[in-house]
Amino acid sequence: MNRLLLVALALPALAGCGTSAAPTAPAPAAAPPSAAPTTSASAEDSPARSVEPEGGNAAAPAKAASPSGAGTLGSLRDLAARYVQSDGRGGWRINEQAATDLEKLDREQTARFVVLLSDQDAQVRRGAAFFLLGQFNPNDPQLVTAFSKLLADSDATVRGLGLSAAREMNQADQVAAAPDLAEMLSEGREGKPENRASIARLLGSLKSQAAGIAEELAAAAKGDPDPQVRKACLVAITNVAEPAKAAGLLAEGLSDEDASVRLVAAARLRQLGADAAPVTKQLAAALEDSDSRVADAAAQALANIGKDAAAVLAGTLGGNNLQAKKLALACLIKIGPAASAAAPAAEKCLSDADAQVRQLAEAAVERMKAQP
Repeated sequence: MNRLLLVALALPALAGCGTSAAPTAPAPAAAPPSAAPTTSASAEDSPARSVEPEGGNAAAPAKAASPSGAGTLGSLRDLAARYVQSDGRGGWRINEQAATDLEKLDREQTARFVVLLSDQDAQVRRGAAFFLLGQFNPNDPQLVTAFSKLLADSDATVRGLGLSAAREMNQADQVAAAPDLAEMLSEGREGKPENRASIARLLGSLKSQAAGIAEELAAAAKGDPDPQVRKACLVAITNVAEPAKAAGLLAEGLSDEDASVRLVAAARLRQLGADAAPVTKQLAAALEDSDSRVADAAAQALANIGKDAAAVLAGTLGGNNLQAKKLALACLIKIGPAASAAAPAAEKCLSDADAQVRQLAEAAVERMKAQP
């Protein structure tokens, strides 16, 4: 697949990445992650340079460099500035004339394009990043370093191109880029929810090597406006954090307003087994969830915890929620003799008004009093 087609394919996915408030003064490309984030202008609001129709037939402020005369950095900069332009709908398109000229550059001239990824003009950085993304090599240290810096760029489209490159990097380089990727979990840094979810999945794939960004994942799992992003962050937390820490962070998801997010939190806690013991109270509260799938998953998590869940299950039996009572008794049946401390509470349910509760209580008492 030729370079122009590769980059053209990337354009639809990045359409709209640059939409934001009115343009601000250009900032250096590699702003540190701690710096206050700034946003770029939309394609339509970008400062006028050489926006020309497809094919490049309209007049431009600067003459297009010919392939034979494109060796100077100024000429390359002009080509980069013209390479991607507004499509008039908030996205970007390739300028075919600039693309044709760039295709004719020799290897040395192309290599000089890397310098333009740190140009002060966002339009130049966009063009250079679009062009170089088509030939990104994860084994080229210079390209990897340059594209990693784009993750902290002041321009949303440029950051999106950095993200596209990060997905192709070797794992060691992704680990090094993890702090900047975590910054992009913020809606203010990455406006497209599908990209934020993709970042969470990428960070999760790094497992314990990305343990240092567990708190950032937790913040996004709690505060992101999109439930798909919140779910992706909860899954990533399970992969990157130590089990005991993961349990505490996942428990936050049990109170999410979206049932599908609560279900992911409960299911992941179920997978932790006994390591979820620190959050038995939150799981017991989830037995009353309005979504039966969440309540069932919470019950399974408590059963997997075993003996350490007996006390909260006994407390649940004294409540008024019928669903929670039945699930708690089912948990005690599964745990068996290890939950014998809850037997007195279960015995009180033998006279419950609900026939199914009485039946479950009888089975639970018999199971808990059985010989181990």
